[in-house]
Amino acid sequence: MIIQSKNGSVLVEFALIMPVLILILAGIIQFGFLLNAKIAVNSASYEAARAATLSDNPEADAINAVISYAAGSMPGWDLGEQLSIEINTAGNSPGDSVQINVFYDVPLFFSKILPISESGSSSFKVSGSSVMQIEEKE
Repeated sequence: MIIQSKNGSVLVEFALIMPVLILILAGIIQFGFLLNAKIAVNSASYEAARAATLSDNPEADAINAVISYAAGSMPGWDLGEQLSIEINTAGNSPGDSVQINVFYDVPLFFSKILPISESGSSSFKVSGSSVMQIEEKE
């Protein structure tokens, strides 16, 4: 009767499974970053549209609202390469609409291994948009 040791096979199985588990864990973390950024740009565009509808200078107040929301919720956000704002106003009169689009580039962990974006870049652009009407000022 021959008794064989299974200690080596456990180590081989662990070595085969561990990279897959690490890849799955990294994918979950990347998805969390993307989801967090999507929620943040949606909220920032809503806050900017709300600020624009209540002010006499919609463009400047919308930009300030995005910057202040970004500073409070997402450290490191600043207007520049990763964060951009697009403001479309039909006018400054009550009843005119204001549309705010906020774009943010989220860096990707495995852009070379698993290309998520269409362009093959190392970031994924998330966007949020809000449209509101300018209210009457008292």
